[in-house]
Amino acid sequence: MANTFISPTFVTKDAAVHFKNNLKLIGQFDRSYNEIFSGDNSLDSKIGYTVQARKEQRWETVEGQALVVQPILNQTVPITINHQFQTGMAWSSADDRLLVEDVQRRYTRPAGKSQANKWDVVAGAEVYKQVANSIGVPGVGITTNETYTDAVAKMRTLGIPDEYAAVLEPMAGSKLLAANQAFFGPRAKLDRNYVSGEFSGPALGIESWDWDPNMPTHTTCTFTPATPVVSGANQTGSSLAVSGMGTFALKAGDVFTIDGVFALNPLSYVDTGQLQQFSVQADVAGTTTGTLTISPALIVTGPLRNVTNSPANLAAIAFVGATGTAAATMAATRSKQSLIFNPAAFAFVMVDLPANLPGANSKRVSDKEAGISMRWVEQYNINSDQLPRRVDTLGGIAVVEPMFALRAWS
Repeated sequence: MANTFISPTFVTKDAAVHFKNNLKLIGQFDRSYNEIFSGDNSLDSKIGYTVQARKEQRWETVEGQALVVQPILNQTVPITINHQFQTGMAWSSADDRLLVEDVQRRYTRPAGKSQANKWDVVAGAEVYKQVANSIGVPGVGITTNETYTDAVAKMRTLGIPDEYAAVLEPMAGSKLLAANQAFFGPRAKLDRNYVSGEFSGPALGIESWDWDPNMPTHTTCTFTPATPVVSGANQTGSSLAVSGMGTFALKAGDVFTIDGVFALNPLSYVDTGQLQQFSVQADVAGTTTGTLTISPALIVTGPLRNVTNSPANLAAIAFVGATGTAAATMAATRSKQSLIFNPAAFAFVMVDLPANLPGANSKRVSDKEAGISMRWVEQYNINSDQLPRRVDTLGGIAVVEPMFALRAWS
């Protein structure tokens, strides 16, 4: 009997459904930028591999009758289409006729799952290092609800819009579930969590909880006994000179605070009372002194200001995971990274690849609501009697508002 499963339309839809259903982390990202790249017309107009996404305007409300005109700040973030993933397979025309059955179960569903997992791996690795705000301690699992509710309080203090999503690495999710099995209500939710083995649904001030085995692992920096301090007063911007470091090897993604430098609420410019956290953006090694590339930048004036003041000379620096600030040491510690964020923190864009390919049987499936696009192509090779096939996705990931996210060490 002829194989009725292998049609480009059916196959592509099936792969796309399982792609969408298996997106964990990246499935929570903002997808609104897809409109820029969607459809064949966008490709024909050659908009390029990078577009600029506009960030929200920052205003400062002032008192008085006199008009105070503020500058329009056209802040943009580049979204670059820099990843094309493909899943390839092939079988002969004889196999196609006699042996290949249940293509959906054996081939298309696994292809969709594989692509989704690949995108999640890349997304986590590309975004987490730019996120400075964090909770927990490297190498130590979070076991209390208070740590997560403190995280929510911190995000609200920083003016991050509600509707937070939490995507946890599985062991962090297990510890959270265990902490809530005995007393967290309502009863129906307890029963569901117990049966499913996962903490889910709105809880603890977070709209949705999910787990993802592909969350990135960060290995922290190292330094010999040191008393890290700021080297020089009145420093601003994205670099920070430090001294007192001993022998050190800092890693992109390490997090630290500076004594006396507090975060501002970006809407009211009120001192939050919390030390601003900074993330190292580039590996740097040396002895005693060094210059760190940091995020966020130190901004102390104007509508983009984010801290109460620039650091004082010799202000103490505390690295997350270090033994302290005086004669402190830091050992390399592997730590899984979970993320809590407003979806506007990150963007995920998928491009509609051309579906009209010369000499090929192809089909593209796009879901505007979900923001996904996937293409299936098959082409007969007369020399080998093989029918190679491939599933392709093309897209890019960007950190749009890093202050809208928070990392959880474990």
